[in-house]
Amino acid sequence: MALQPCCGSLARTRLAVRTVVPCLRTYSSPSASSTPNSFKADSPKSSPPVPRWSQTPPQMKADFQLDFAKNPQNKVWSVNNDPRKLDEMYDRLLGPNGNKLLPEELKWLAVTHKSFDQGRRGFNDRLALLGRMALIMETTKHIVTKEPMEGSRTTDEFDRQPFEHPQLASIDNLSVEGPRDIVGKDKLYELAIDVGLIDVVRWKPRLVQKLKASGVEVVLNSSILAIIGAITLQHGASVASQVIRERILAKVQA
Repeated sequence: MALQPCCGSLARTRLAVRTVVPCLRTYSSPSASSTPNSFKADSPKSSPPVPRWSQTPPQMKADFQLDFAKNPQNKVWSVNNDPRKLDEMYDRLLGPNGNKLLPEELKWLAVTHKSFDQGRRGFNDRLALLGRMALIMETTKHIVTKEPMEGSRTTDEFDRQPFEHPQLASIDNLSVEGPRDIVGKDKLYELAIDVGLIDVVRWKPRLVQKLKASGVEVVLNSSILAIIGAITLQHGASVASQVIRERILAKVQA
């Protein structure tokens, strides 16, 4: 007899559920999608993504300004945004159709310093490191393939006779001339000025009226090395070696 109240309540519950379920079915339709809009794939008709080099990523923008200059004039600085002007610089540096050696995004990244836009559009530090290693290697090979230089061999004070071989005779050239003597900072800076890299490099000098004091030499050197690094990354060491020999070493030694 004690189970009768429970049985009665269960029966009433079943009846209530049966009356509610048909009402719920009327609110759902087979054509409606339960996937949130944020998880839906973009439709084919959506506009193509904007290249990163052309604008600051919206997610990296603050709601208010965080940096203030003591002199407001130092905040006034503009950089090149014309792809045609950038391609002309690549043609002068790498030869005819040199602008086609790199994809669009990589061309802009190679000439972007970390001081530009707080580094939010990417910068060329790692490309410059790769390019520096490739340039030093190729310049070292260039030095040791020359004829033995005067003063490269020194007399041993203990009259010892080192091992000699014709293919090893030019290695001592490195004691007279090093990679820095051929492709030092001054030489690469002059090359950058000659090809017009100063007009397309993207950076923000500390003092807009004093570019030398703001480190323009280092910025242009980094961009030259970054272009070499980008070519190495894109086409491999063989193509990069040819570019260094024909377009870099040939110009700095002319």
